[in-house]
Amino acid sequence: MHAFIAIASCWRITSMTASFVPISSNHIISSRRPRSLPQQQQTSSCAQRTTLLNSDMGRIILDDLSRMTIAELKAQLRRVDLPVGGRKQELCDRLSEYYSSKGQLHTHVDEDCDESAIQELENLTVPVLRERLKMIGLPVSGRKQELIHRLREYHQNTNKFSDNSTSTINQSIESSNWNAQSTTIDNPALPFGSGEDVFRGSIQEDLIATIDKFQSNENSISRKARRKKYFKTQEVRELIRASDPRAPAKAEEMIATLEQMAKEENNDEYLPGPRQYTVLIDAYAKSQTSGAEEVIERIMKSNIELTTTMMNAIMGAYASMGTVEGAKQATTILERMEYIRDLGGGAVKPTVYSYSLAISAWAKCHSLDSATCAENILTRLLESYEKVLMNGNQSDYAEELKPNSVVFNSVIDAWASSGSPVAGEKAESLVNKMETYSRMDYYDVRPDTITFNTCIKAWCNSNCPDAPQKAEEILCKLETQPHYPRKKGVLIVRPNLLSYNTVINSWAKSSDPESAMHAQSLLMRMLKNYKADAFSTVKPDVVTFSSVLNALAKSKAQNKANKCLKLLETMIDLHDEDGSCDTTPNVICYNTVLNACAFSALADEDEKKRALEVAVKVFKLLNEERYVRPDAVSYGNMLKCCANLMPPGNARTSMASTIFSKCCEAGMVGGMVLDEIRRSIPSKEFLLLLAECGYEKPLKQHKNAMSIELRQLPRQWTVNVKVGDMSSRQRSISVKHEKQTRKERSHSKPIPPVIRRPGFLIEPSWASGKDV
Repeated sequence: MHAFIAIASCWRITSMTASFVPISSNHIISSRRPRSLPQQQQTSSCAQRTTLLNSDMGRIILDDLSRMTIAELKAQLRRVDLPVGGRKQELCDRLSEYYSSKGQLHTHVDEDCDESAIQELENLTVPVLRERLKMIGLPVSGRKQELIHRLREYHQNTNKFSDNSTSTINQSIESSNWNAQSTTIDNPALPFGSGEDVFRGSIQEDLIATIDKFQSNENSISRKARRKKYFKTQEVRELIRASDPRAPAKAEEMIATLEQMAKEENNDEYLPGPRQYTVLIDAYAKSQTSGAEEVIERIMKSNIELTTTMMNAIMGAYASMGTVEGAKQATTILERMEYIRDLGGGAVKPTVYSYSLAISAWAKCHSLDSATCAENILTRLLESYEKVLMNGNQSDYAEELKPNSVVFNSVIDAWASSGSPVAGEKAESLVNKMETYSRMDYYDVRPDTITFNTCIKAWCNSNCPDAPQKAEEILCKLETQPHYPRKKGVLIVRPNLLSYNTVINSWAKSSDPESAMHAQSLLMRMLKNYKADAFSTVKPDVVTFSSVLNALAKSKAQNKANKCLKLLETMIDLHDEDGSCDTTPNVICYNTVLNACAFSALADEDEKKRALEVAVKVFKLLNEERYVRPDAVSYGNMLKCCANLMPPGNARTSMASTIFSKCCEAGMVGGMVLDEIRRSIPSKEFLLLLAECGYEKPLKQHKNAMSIELRQLPRQWTVNVKVGDMSSRQRSISVKHEKQTRKERSHSKPIPPVIRRPGFLIEPSWASGKDV
């Protein structure tokens, strides 16, 4: 039945001799208008059909009716005063019956079925090829050459079968004593519907109707099953893309629904296939929920046909776990795929994506052993690819296995995340290998900006003494804009903002005495290049300025408070010039400048005075609330400046008291503020200050200043403090005192409970009238 319908869809009856004319692959697949056709082609096709049907004396080709949309069919029915109700097939039947009675219905198409029609497939795009394959019920996966080969194979098979079919039908027609010399329907010399022609025409129409009936029934069932599976699958995929936690449950519901439909319809085409089970695995893997391993085990034990895509989905599920066990399972799947490939003839073969998934699984483990395993998998990929190239008979598979920059970048990232002392050297050797492969035509490997940035990250995380110098050397190489050949043109690699920020952060964390100077010079270089080049996209952002400010604040450089203030003003000017959100100063920048001022206590008196002036100026800028508001750390750093830069006396007490009062009003009293105010003013003044702000209990009870805890203060004083800025920022003296107080409370004798003497219970008795 299937074979007969497939042949019927590829041949058209054209004459009274019942000869079959093969149709080109374009005609076969375009029985319905593809969705991917451009608007111009759709318009021209629609105009052509309309022109053909609007001609009263023109010929109506049977296939044109099936190509028309429902709106066009109804418009044509209205022109001939026929009913417009019903489904599309009913509309087509109604029109074909009408035009048959008028003698205008023909089934002839041009006999353009030579090799030139097949060659036209080369000019089609992949979406159009897949649409055509879907129309005839063939698989749509694979590269473009595979799709074209599949269509050619189908076309050749139908041509071979058509020769036998034509001879068989001709013999059956001749056995019916039909005259071979009779005139065809297309011959306008004889009137249609006379004598023998009418009889033979009715036989031919019955044969067409039978073929169309089988084809429509079978195709409608097959299309219905494919559509059900397609829409169910797309619904789950949309949930996966949106990271919806309902995706796993929806995927399980899809599998159960399709299985139930296959049972009810008694049709195996409804059963979920590899594509549906792949979506099920992806739903569990990307939702970060438990159950992925159970689904994988269930699939492995079942009779489901395994494909490369499904195996890759299973590897992706194990890779998303981020554990060593998951990485081992992904590697085991990869080894199975390699084993099946080496046996030969297997449909499951590892691709470059399979190897990249296994490498990514090891890269997420963040250890030295995991980085070594990732590099070993890369070595296996290169060896497998070289074997396939030497074989020469697997050009299609060689394209799927060709190493690319992604797998190399994943291995470099595995070394960068390992924290190994040799991570920088390993990453740089991989970059050199990529540069070597970039000059070979049969490799798709060339280092890009991500490659160099990951290599810089590997050096920064290696914790080597010369790591910042090595990272800056790679940045200097990147600034020279190296060129690497590719298929179309040349790849020019340039540094981006992340390249500079990573190197600056490496200098900021370094213990080198000149680290602050190196970080500041890199920032100045960025500003110079940005202002010199009108098309430059590398502009310092808030992370860049914060890293340099942090390096200066921790350094022992002279006059570092003024240097930090100049950097902050440069940042504000840069933001005012372009109004970019990337350069908007945040509270961390202001707090870093205040911290730099507070740690200028070991300098001479003149520098301490200048540092105090800078602190006052920055604190006033914060209180203006132009960009940000001061937080608990800002108030704590300002109080630290008072304690470190001002000598004890009334001036320091007055300034510190004013700052603490504003802090209480803002609800920003954190652990650091409480500790620094006790350092800034005497104990008696501290108790009086608490009473002036509204907390009189310590003064009345004559408590010690160091015994006051943060949790004892009024709630409105700490209402706006972040959790991280509470007691965790208090100095060790205060924390030690608080722990000692808690320890004394725990060892004190428990107070015995007060047991009251029981009294008499008087309850009236309503039955006897007496009290019991």
